[in-house]
Amino acid sequence: MKRILIIDDEEGMCWALDKLLTQDGYEVMTTTSGHEGLGIFSSNPVDLVLLDIKMAESNGLEILEQIRKIDSNVPVLIMTGYSSMSIALEAMDRGATGYLTKPLKTTNLRETVRRLLSGESVESDQTIPWNNHHD
Repeated sequence: MKRILIIDDEEGMCWALDKLLTQDGYEVMTTTSGHEGLGIFSSNPVDLVLLDIKMAESNGLEILEQIRKIDSNVPVLIMTGYSSMSIALEAMDRGATGYLTKPLKTTNLRETVRRLLSGESVESDQTIPWNNHHD
């Protein structure tokens, strides 16, 4: 079973993503702390990370850099409420695999997760940036 780590300071977002991705057959771990997320990541095998850029106690881009120091290959999808292309490009420069804007569109999220976990490539126009709406 593929394992996904969700790092987002919004408990509601963690809960919703956990429920959705668990229904899709993934093992999901969540945390609302970037630093706790690094601890989970470094001590557990993880196949994919969903990471919020802006969190109250930590900078998602800095957490991304730390994740890359631990494992340069695991896919990391950045999530943010911002739709700025400059943030997307900075995240990609720092090693993000893709960039999703909130609110996340369920169908796009599921497809991107499926593709990344099956080893398929993801075209940049599928992940940078989406104009998302609730399904």
